[in-house]
Amino acid sequence: MTTDGTPGTGAPTLADQVSRLYDLIGGYHATHLIEIARELGVWEALARRPGLASDALAAELTTDPFYTDVLCRTAFSFGLLERKEAGWRMAPHFDQILGDRESSFFLACAPRVHMVLGEDYRQYAGHFRAGTTRPYQEHGERFMREVAEALKTLPRIFLDLVLPRLPGLEARLREGARVLDVGCGGGWAVVQLAERFPGSSFVGIDLEPYSVELARSLIAERGLEDRCSARLQSVDDLGEDGAYDVVTSFLVVHEIAPALKAGAFAAVARALKPGGHFLIFDEAYPETDEALRTMPTRFAALAQWYELTWGNVVGTRSELHALCREAGLEVTEETGFSRFTILVAAKP
Repeated sequence: MTTDGTPGTGAPTLADQVSRLYDLIGGYHATHLIEIARELGVWEALARRPGLASDALAAELTTDPFYTDVLCRTAFSFGLLERKEAGWRMAPHFDQILGDRESSFFLACAPRVHMVLGEDYRQYAGHFRAGTTRPYQEHGERFMREVAEALKTLPRIFLDLVLPRLPGLEARLREGARVLDVGCGGGWAVVQLAERFPGSSFVGIDLEPYSVELARSLIAERGLEDRCSARLQSVDDLGEDGAYDVVTSFLVVHEIAPALKAGAFAAVARALKPGGHFLIFDEAYPETDEALRTMPTRFAALAQWYELTWGNVVGTRSELHALCREAGLEVTEETGFSRFTILVAAKP
């Protein structure tokens, strides 16, 4: 048995690959560490008061000093924290990502929702052997709440960072538009878009009843019932041809069954007014080996893995373009953010 790579090839050694395996497993434990630290208030405390030593942090959080020190050292090992002498502070930008609830980029709930998603893995071997699925809609109310909470940051990221790169769409929303959000989930896109564009009105539709309840509650809580609504409905059943200036979809296209995607795009095209826009904010499966092995594009492949038994198929960017063309829509604007592909397609 060879324990070293072939000389001169730069191939990893057996020991390298063992270390790589443990590094990959480490991500599982880091996910739990991020969530436990969020629950304890570690990230917010260090974002608010950078430079706290472990004992001072433990005193503020009323946690065990030794446990707290181990947590901080482990977070340091993963690059989440930095240290100056005995004091801890968030690594660059992680104060916004993990420690500031008001930040556009607050993603501290992302680890928790992935822990919930991971509960499906207990049944994966059985699904593989039988070729069965457990669709998203069958996952229960706790699951729906966690997903809605985790995804509420995406519309805010879109509004603050991505939309300025899409001047045509932004102008349409500022002018005052009738907007349809397909797959509205817990309603965060509807609400945040409505708050940003007070001259526009918004309708959210979704196939999952509890998510629609969450959306309706959120709309009422924000006092937006005069301009926003949420309906239990499929895009195929709209029957509102030429009724909308803009249709949006946040992480929805890849959840549509492959056999139904062309029909859904055609239904969106019918629902749009001439000159209307369809926003697609979604995963796009990597199209090259390099992209498949490189972050952030690799994460779209990972999304295909953890949503596999829901029956979802993550399409490539080329496939998204083809779906638009087949529906008679023309992609007029395109950008990206981290692992996400963002397209704007216009109806002639």
